Amino acid sequence: MTKNNKAAGNIIVLAIVGLTVVNSTFVILSGICTNLGLTFCKCPTIANA
Repeated sequence: MTKNNKAAGNIIVLAIVGLTVVNSTFVILSGICTNLGLTFCKCPTIANA
């Protein structure tokens, strides 16, 4: 049983780490998109070019 419990614990830890990485990546990407969007709104000439 100890081997199974250890494996389950490792899977849970990996899942948490994976979700954290995905969430942080999503936050970074949305931040970049927001900054780009604001830049295009402020500078219509760049957006039209």
